[in-house]
Amino acid sequence: MKTLCMYSTVRFMPFAETQEFANVGVVVCLPQQGKLLFKLARKKFPRVTQFFDDIDGKLYAEALKMIEAELMRVQTYAMEHPGKSTVAIFKELTRFREGVIYFGNMGTALVNAPEEKLERLYEHYVQRSFATREYREAILEKNIRRTFKTRGIVGFKQQALKTRLGEFKLPFVEQTKDITRVIKPLAFDRKTPLAAFEHVKQWGDRLARLQNEAIVTSENMLVTMEPPTPPDFMTAYEDATTMLKEENITWINVADDEALVAFARQH
Repeated sequence: MKTLCMYSTVRFMPFAETQEFANVGVVVCLPQQGKLLFKLARKKFPRVTQFFDDIDGKLYAEALKMIEAELMRVQTYAMEHPGKSTVAIFKELTRFREGVIYFGNMGTALVNAPEEKLERLYEHYVQRSFATREYREAILEKNIRRTFKTRGIVGFKQQALKTRLGEFKLPFVEQTKDITRVIKPLAFDRKTPLAAFEHVKQWGDRLARLQNEAIVTSENMLVTMEPPTPPDFMTAYEDATTMLKEENITWINVADDEALVAFARQH
């Protein structure tokens, strides 16, 4: 017989000003059974500390320790007060609050095996969220910010640029009275070589449009590319970099910090 459950993700957001978060756990509640199940990431979870700048892991470990204690307290309460009281405390637990740890939107589902549901949710929201292209490119962006901070480079910020067909965001835009300069890091790590090539082409087309509409000139745009690891992606990678050259878009290897800094400092 299927049982109604409520669930939510546990989120770690160390810097409220950036609104960037990582899913670090999942909670499943079965009100009628007075049961609360949860699974949290390890307290030493390098992918989290790599994702966020300026933390050494202590803040994350302490935050996880705190939320684990709170979940165990709610777990005990639910066992003693099944039904409406469990619903109420779960809603209160997951209500949005400002803090380093908070919960995502609550969802509901009918399940046969709550433990299996917990594992599937954890795999989807915690494990898989760190294996996406978006995550990898976010890491590349943070590496650039770290380089800029170390080298004392200021002026670049995330910003949307408008074209005749609409606007799109770029992670690094510097605007002065006379010029606009942009940097876009790209990870070549899609599931297939074709998908990886098409991702680069999409951004190549966008940057070419900025040139064509005289929003950003070719000498004021830079793409940093992370080469693929699988050998069967190399042909697509070479085609993608050739395509960028044909669009008059300068690209460099993402590891070439000196070329990045030289571009960022030119005026």
